[in-house]
Amino acid sequence: MKHFTGFSMGKKKRVTFADLLGFSLVNVVEISPRNSLTDICFPQDHKAPVKPIAAHRPYLTSLFEQPVQKDDFLERVTRQYICLESVVCDKAIIGFVRVLNIAYKKEVVVRYTVDGWKTFREESAEHLSISSDGTMDTFFFRIPLLSLLKEASNVEFAIRYNVRGRVYWDNNAFKNYSVCLVSEG
Repeated sequence: MKHFTGFSMGKKKRVTFADLLGFSLVNVVEISPRNSLTDICFPQDHKAPVKPIAAHRPYLTSLFEQPVQKDDFLERVTRQYICLESVVCDKAIIGFVRVLNIAYKKEVVVRYTVDGWKTFREESAEHLSISSDGTMDTFFFRIPLLSLLKEASNVEFAIRYNVRGRVYWDNNAFKNYSVCLVSEG
């Protein structure tokens, strides 16, 4: 009989599953049955208890229409070789980029600024998928926000595609893409 060290039957293990971006693949929601509608509705003469809100939390919003929602999105990818697909703003700016698949070796980079292009930083995008017909690739990038939020309330960015010794840009038709920190309260 072999004895294993470092393994304890009494300790609880926890496993979580995440997608490529680190977001949880599983959400657990507990639903408890209600006895009647009075559990969830208040009579008109009854005031619901109001919890004071210490401060409104700032949030990020994009100052552009999501390109994938435009009718000419695929045509833009074909014409420019690269096009931002969409962004999600949460604890980071996460963007999805579509490029024409014209060579195996390629690089996609997001260039961003918080000071009107006096300085800029770059983050490499990661390959996510290839289209079913093989003509396009999807990449994603992540702009970390913890340090940026201290510096500015506006982040501008553009996306660069390096392939076969050529450089292609998507800069929102020379306007750049912008995400703004909004504080309400």
